[in-house]
Amino acid sequence: MMKWFAQRRLRKMVRHLLHESRHLRHMREDVADPSALAAVQAAEDALCEARKSRDIRAIEAAADRLSDAMDALAPLRSHPKLRENLEVLLVALVVAMGVRTYFVQPFKIPTGSMQPTLYGITVASQKERRWYDRFPLMLVSLALYGERYQEIRARADGLVDRRFEESDEAIRIYIGGVPHEIPRQMALFAQPGYSMVRRGEVIASGRVRLGDHILVNKVRYNFSRPTRGDIFVFSTKGIQYPQIRTDAFYIKRMAGLPGERITLDPPFLYANGTPIREPMPFARLQNRELGYHGYQLPKSDGRIPLALGWPGQVLQLSDTQYLPLGDNTLSSLDGRYFGGVERKNIVGPAFMVYWPFGPRWGWIQ
Repeated sequence: MMKWFAQRRLRKMVRHLLHESRHLRHMREDVADPSALAAVQAAEDALCEARKSRDIRAIEAAADRLSDAMDALAPLRSHPKLRENLEVLLVALVVAMGVRTYFVQPFKIPTGSMQPTLYGITVASQKERRWYDRFPLMLVSLALYGERYQEIRARADGLVDRRFEESDEAIRIYIGGVPHEIPRQMALFAQPGYSMVRRGEVIASGRVRLGDHILVNKVRYNFSRPTRGDIFVFSTKGIQYPQIRTDAFYIKRMAGLPGERITLDPPFLYANGTPIREPMPFARLQNRELGYHGYQLPKSDGRIPLALGWPGQVLQLSDTQYLPLGDNTLSSLDGRYFGGVERKNIVGPAFMVYWPFGPRWGWIQ
């Protein structure tokens, strides 16, 4: 019985070896040395003859000769394990790049223009480091929830100047003439005009929450038209407005469709004279539910013409334009300023927050 199992294993090994040998010859026949190919062919013939004889020793010897001939035809490369892992990594990278280019592309939300639907980078006041803000526990909070404690230290000695500058995202203070950017909501310890600080001293601290990271479907709009209410990403190429770079990508909600006449009368938005109530996000936004503020007029100093700058102003979209508006129009540079975006510049709809994990993780509405 043991002899029968041994013979069975030997027959399987011979079949496998002959299959691999023929496959190797076919792969290398146009680049290999003809003498090496002939040696493999001769070793195959010898193994077939030995198999007919059913002499175990002769079969094993012929199999060894065929293995040696195959090694001569295709010598093993140095560091085969490393090469194999690198090849797998390269294939995975190529597949990932293909998926990103043609199917799904990740983006991150940098600002608060879509809050509270999607969040950009936010900062909460926190005056000191807590127990979970120390290594290695801080890595868990960062990896799962995109949160980290941050301190800003003085880069110079001196009195904090009385002058300071403000923007929507930060304030700028001066210490010894050196500017320091402090994100809003951070706990500020150095008061302008009163504080004397030394270089390296903590002047502000807070808890930074990284923005939502989303996935965008780059295929869907090839088979169906964009629909009102979609949260979509578009390129700013061709948009003529001083504060907008023409090589960036924005994410907004699709509020106006081609050919429509759009008007804004805070907090309501109208298309062809009819209030936009559907789909659901427009109703909750204009009813000021769940932290939404409705549609508001854009901020303007009157020097730059706006697309929707006063109540009742009409924006006529062309047959190829869509109107993007942020859900947080208190802080959104959107179509109220520059008008519609061309269909060819739309990347696709966002469909999922894939990181960080939290209340907004999952499908986007």
